[in-house]
Order: sequence, then structure tokens, then C-alpha cells
Amino acid sequence: MPQNNQQSVAVIASIDHIKQANYATIYRVIEKHAPISRVKIAKISRLAPASVTKITRQLLDNGIITETARQASTGGRCAISIAPNSDSINVLAIKVGRKLLSLSRYNLSGDNLSNKQVNIESANGEQLIEQLLAEIELVINQGSSSGEKISALSLTLAGLINPKLGRVIYTAREGFNNIPLVEIIEQRFNIPTFIGNHTRCLALAEHYFGASRECLDSILITIHHGVGSGIIIQGKWLLGENCNIGEIGHIQVNPAGRQCHCGNFGCLETEVSDNVITEKVRTAISYGGLTRITPETLTIENIYQAAADNDPLCQKIVEDAATYLGKTVAMLVNLLNPEKIIIAGKITASGNTLFSTIEQCVARQTLREFQDKLTIVPTELQPNSTIAAFALIKQAIYEGDLLQKIQV
Repeated sequence: MPQNNQQSVAVIASIDHIKQANYATIYRVIEKHAPISRVKIAKISRLAPASVTKITRQLLDNGIITETARQASTGGRCAISIAPNSDSINVLAIKVGRKLLSLSRYNLSGDNLSNKQVNIESANGEQLIEQLLAEIELVINQGSSSGEKISALSLTLAGLINPKLGRVIYTAREGFNNIPLVEIIEQRFNIPTFIGNHTRCLALAEHYFGASRECLDSILITIHHGVGSGIIIQGKWLLGENCNIGEIGHIQVNPAGRQCHCGNFGCLETEVSDNVITEKVRTAISYGGLTRITPETLTIENIYQAAADNDPLCQKIVEDAATYLGKTVAMLVNLLNPEKIIIAGKITASGNTLFSTIEQCVARQTLREFQDKLTIVPTELQPNSTIAAFALIKQAIYEGDLLQKIQV
């Protein structure tokens, strides 16, 4: 008997998965080809006309798509065209940063409708969660007063995140440890909610809206206070069962290097992160290093600009960091054979000092066939944007999960 029950559950789960996939397929066809008739949707999607009719009816009822003008008659009844109802659906995308909580409203077309930033430098743990919930409530209430409903919510932050379970496994800055954050938010507001690691989600955003939107296989590398990566394979983000693939900041690149906060020595993060670069320049200046940077003008932005302008000290320190980064990039290229590598962070302002060094490492350390179609470019997205969180919602729509939950 238990075996029969298990088989029944498996069948139901399989049917639900097929249903989600069909919803996603139809929506993406509509989004790409709108305005489009149901007949053409069935032809492009290769789904049965009855299935297309049923799914589009529900999408219409939920306000996700809308009927537009009738198409010209070819002898029979005029076909009614349909299109996404993107402008009528508002979502809330949130980024939890080191110092700022950023909240933005978007429509499903990706138009940014409003932005708000709140200082959270002194908050962590339960206090930060309460502040987060309070700010979400403010945005929801402001929208309600003007007749605008928030139909979905997403949130990104640094650290170990399990987006499948909606849990924050661990974050160093916020002091979160195995927090069911999605459950907390959904119980409070009854809105479909999604969560993810910021860098992984930023890779999705680059794929949907940025530098890698024309390719299926790409890797995003972010360099800030830490170093991380997001990997897109065949148009889907690579997470794995444990949901945290891409922690390249903890690859050992210098066995004789300093100790990382993870406990190991010589991690990539201890050689290329912004605070490490700043400290190396500060130390070099104290020993009389030749540079235009002074203790008064010592900022990471000035360091990278000086490196781009061939300042000898800054250029040397950035080149050393770029060499460590380039060796790591070469390993990723040999492992995953991507079409594009995207670098995000202030370090991109160092220009050729950074990119030529990485390209030299790749040229020396990867298979020639893997280099032919590879490009290495800076990000096209704004560093403080909530677009990474919005990409989570876009993904949920493209996978069909959100399409059955969202309502205008």
C-alpha cells in the first residue's frame, strides 16, 4: 500500500511539473511574438490547441496576459491577438547590502517604477528582519493607496542561500543562520516570495538583460568585499543540489597568502577583493612606493583609475591581483567552456590593466578551441541595482511556477 501511495504522489508531481512547463512555454511564446493568436501559439509551442486555450484563459483570468486587436480575417472568424499584460503587474525586488537595504518596484517588462534605500549598517539578525518586514509593508501600503498591488516579491543577499527551500543558510554580515526567510515573508504578506544569492541572481540578470543575453553559457564573477561567481549553462543557472555552486572566492591561489575568514590561507578573496587592494596600496605608500595616490586620496576608486592611467604602483598591484583572478578564470574556462566571462565590480575601472592580464592567463592556460569563441567583458548592469532580485521573479515566470500563483 505505501508503494502505491508513493507512485500516486510521483504521478501527481509529474503532472504538476508538465503543467508548469506548459504554462512557461506558452507565456514565453506570447512574450516573444506578441501580439499573437492562439492558433500561432499552438503552432510555435507545439502544444495542443485545447491546452493553449485552457492555459491562456487562466492567464487572462489572472491578468497576466490581455487580449488586443483582432487580426485580419483570412475567410473565417477573426483571430484575437493576445499579449503580456506586463504594465499592470507590479513586483517588489529587494537587495540586502552591507550598508543599504534597496527596494524597487518593477513591472513585468522590467521597467523600474520606484526606488528606495534604507541604511541598515547597524542592524543584524532579528532586528534586520523586523526592519526588512517594516519596509516591505510600507511599500505595499503605499501601492495599495494608489491602487497598485504587489503581485510577487524577491530578495537577494550575499552568503549561502537555498532558493529551493527559501532559506538563508549562513551570512557573515547579517548574522543569519538557517533562517526560513521566505516563509517569514509569505506568512506576513501572503505574497509569492523568492530568495537567492546576489551574485548567482546577478548572473541571471546579465543573461536576461545584460552582457550575456545573446549566449547560453556564461560565467559572472563579482569582486567587491568578497569574490563570487554565478554560472549559466544552457540558459539556466547552475546551482546543484546544495544550491551554492560558484564560491570561487575560496579557491586557494596563494598557499603562502594571508588567512581568509573561512579559515584557509591564500584564498582568491584574500588577493583580489577591494579591501585587500586598498591595504596593499596603503602599505606600499608607507614604504615610499612611487604613485600619484596619497594617504588623503586613498580610495579604491582612485586606485583603479590610477591603474588604468598606468600609475606604476597601482598598476603593479592590480596586475598581481588580475593574475590570480586570471588563473581562476582559466580553470573555469577549462571546466565549463563558456561563451562569455563577465566581470563585475569597481575593479573593472582599471580597464586594460585588468582585462589584458586575464586574457593573457586564459591564452596560456586553456585549450585553444575554448578560446576561439570566448569573450571577457565588464558587466552592463548597475552595481547597486535590484535588477538581480527582479531576475529571480523573471525566472519564476519562465519556469511556470509563478504563473499559476500571480494575480493582478
